[in-house]
Amino acid sequence: MNIKPLPFELIRGSKCLLIAPHPDDESIGCGGIMNLYPGCFDVVCLTHGNNPTRHDEFEKAMKIISPNNYGMMNLYDKDVISGYDEFKNIPVCEYDYIFVPYIYDQHRDHKAVSVHLKRLLDEEDIKPKRTLKIVFYEVWAPINVPNYYTDISSVMTKKILCISQHKSQDGSSFAKRITGLNSYRGMLRSCEYAESFLILNYTDFCDIVEFLEN
Repeated sequence: MNIKPLPFELIRGSKCLLIAPHPDDESIGCGGIMNLYPGCFDVVCLTHGNNPTRHDEFEKAMKIISPNNYGMMNLYDKDVISGYDEFKNIPVCEYDYIFVPYIYDQHRDHKAVSVHLKRLLDEEDIKPKRTLKIVFYEVWAPINVPNYYTDISSVMTKKILCISQHKSQDGSSFAKRITGLNSYRGMLRSCEYAESFLILNYTDFCDIVEFLEN
């Protein structure tokens, strides 16, 4: 079977939530699409809200993107899995798309986002939109079979600038490496730079998370 990724373009009025385990994940994985459609995005960073340096770096990146809303929480770095009581306060019901790190990313905090999101969406009093889509994005692991891509050539310079704000995490080095990934993704789609995604409906998302938990 040959899966050919399709262009992913947001229509005006689309409501997107991007969940970043750590400050910089949002810029690495989705700095392109957010700069293309800033008014469609709300961004929640789960960790380091009480770390002045990381908080300031995140703020600088967000000011470049200018999303609709953004904020930081104080879950523990490398222990996001223990933070469901805080995670469940995220208002997931109003969104058309929820962006999370790729489920096969080997960073435990990145995997924990999908585990928490499935648990939250399964809560009896949570009623997400029937058309909700979950969008996996790339940080520490490339998506092996992406089904959508976004041409980010026109905003690649801004994406690099966003990543570079995270100086405590060697953002300039990350920017060079992610530029390589986005260039490779673009080559496969006949554009200069692209971000690739795996977009699933709610049922398929839950099936994958449940499979990996068992």
